[in-house]
Amino acid sequence: MELPLHTEFWLDIVVAILLLVTVGYCLMLNRRLSALRGSQAEMRKLLADFAAATQAAENSVGHLKVASDHIGATLDQRITEARALADELGSITQSGGRLAERIESGLVGRPSPGRSRPDVRGPNNGETGGGGIDLSGRKPDLEREKAPGPLSESERELAEILRRARS
Repeated sequence: MELPLHTEFWLDIVVAILLLVTVGYCLMLNRRLSALRGSQAEMRKLLADFAAATQAAENSVGHLKVASDHIGATLDQRITEARALADELGSITQSGGRLAERIESGLVGRPSPGRSRPDVRGPNNGETGGGGIDLSGRKPDLEREKAPGPLSESERELAEILRRARS
């Protein structure tokens, strides 16, 4: 079966047009490949710079890890020391509070609520210390406990300061 002459002509024209489109596409592709080959050196430089930056970042992370481990150990040591100092300070504060209560009860002449009057015995053999504290070891005079002698102004100020500190 043979095609008419004018059909072959139109088929040849279609094939020629397709060949021209293919040639045009190949030229465009060739230009793009040439541009890519031209920028290949730039890409290599860019990749080398990226690799160097990655290596520097890995080294920095290693240094940061070592530094953080050192700082963590130092911080743990300081926290342990701070806790010990805080415990010691708490003990000192508690002792100071007990001593303040003893001083206040001696100045005012009556024991603090819930506590007995301090029994301070000193080497004074029969003498009493200031503020109604018995240093002799003898039983306190009941009349003296009920009605202590007048307090000096500094003793009153100290008693007032101690009362305010506890409130």
